[in-house]
Amino acid sequence: MNLDLDMKFEKGLDDICANCRYDVKFREGQKPLYEEFKSYNTETWGKIANDKGFIKQFESYLQKVNKIEDLAYVINSNKANINEVKQAFKELFNRSSDEILKFMNPKLKESLGIINPNDKVRLEKLINDTNSALYNFIKSQ
Repeated sequence: MNLDLDMKFEKGLDDICANCRYDVKFREGQKPLYEEFKSYNTETWGKIANDKGFIKQFESYLQKVNKIEDLAYVINSNKANINEVKQAFKELFNRSSDEILKFMNPKLKESLGIINPNDKVRLEKLINDTNSALYNFIKSQ
């Protein structure tokens, strides 16, 4: 198996690495291609929408992946439940939708049905439904 590991698992927002590298990158063609492990509690997840380091790291993933299935944020379900994490990302998406559209890989946009490169209406529909494909990268463990 071809695998690239960073092994810097973050426990808090202050632990996010400056180079915004993935924790695990799998061989091309495997799903997911990138995995990010987060062992945050509910309070920390509630702060991601305002954390520049977290947002920068997330935007770097949105530039790299062609489909949302290529990305997995694996959360520690003993510290926060998946619905709380989805709500935290919903807040991040709502606050940063312009930047997200700007950084998002064109193939990723297309895979999410965002046909016009700056289609905020479609993005807002995806953001407002935490069961939409936009949130499929959030995994619980």
